[in-house]
Amino acid sequence: MINQTTILLLFSCIINVLFLIGLALFIAKKGGLSYLFKIFLNIGKKNKSNNFNYPPYYWHKKSQFEKLPKSELDIIMLGDSITDEGEWTELLGLNVKNRGISGDTTQRILHRLDTVLESNPKQIFLMIGINDLMNDGKSVTATLEQYKKILCELKEKTPNTKVFVQSVLPVNNKIYLCWQDNNNVLKLNFGLKNLTKEFNYEYIDIFYLLLDSENQLDAQYTVDGLHLNGEAYLVWKAVLEKYVVAPEA
Repeated sequence: MINQTTILLLFSCIINVLFLIGLALFIAKKGGLSYLFKIFLNIGKKNKSNNFNYPPYYWHKKSQFEKLPKSELDIIMLGDSITDEGEWTELLGLNVKNRGISGDTTQRILHRLDTVLESNPKQIFLMIGINDLMNDGKSVTATLEQYKKILCELKEKTPNTKVFVQSVLPVNNKIYLCWQDNNNVLKLNFGLKNLTKEFNYEYIDIFYLLLDSENQLDAQYTVDGLHLNGEAYLVWKAVLEKYVVAPEA
C-alpha cells in the first residue's frame, strides 16, 4: 500500500519533471544553445541599459575621445568593435578618426554622441546595431527606434555634417555557434535604408559584399564568424574611398 510519504515524493518528482520540460521549452524558444551561451557570457555583468554599468573599456575610450583634439575637418568612423578594430588612418590614407568602441550598442552610442559631435565634423560613417540584436536581445523595431534617436541628434546638433549610414554586416553561424539570424540583420538594414532616406543621409551597403553562397559572412573574411580580418577591411575600404573627402589644405 502506498503511504503518504511515497505519494508526496511522487508528486514532487512530477512537478520537477514538468518544471524541467517547461524550462527546456523556454530555452528552445529563446534560441537554444546560443541563448545559454549568451547568458554564460553575461554572468556577473549588470544590466547594460544602466549607463553606469558599461564596462571599463567603454569609459576609458570615451574619456580618451573627450581629451583628443577635435576639428571641423574630422572624418569620424563611429561604431562598435567592427569599427574599433579597423586601422582607418592607414586603410584610407587620411587623418580619419576611429571612434568605435567594442561592444557598443545604439544606446551606448547615444550616451557618448555629444563628444563626437562637439567639433561639427565634416563626415561621419556610422555602423551600429548588431550588439543590440545579439547581446541586448532587442527586436529589430526597438533597435531602429534607438537608431532614429541617433540620427535625430545628428541632424539637430551638426546639420552640416555629411552622415553615411552603413549597413550592419552579416555573421557566419557555422563557424561559432549562432551569433544572430542574418534574416534579422537584413530586416534591420531594410529599416536603416528607409531611415536614411527620411533624414536625407546616404546609405552604404557593405552587407552583400561580404556574403558567401549560403548568405553567411564569408569564411575568408573572418575567424570567429563575427569580426573581420584584413581582407574584409580591404573590401570595406574600397567602398569608403568613393565617399571619403580629403582634408582641405
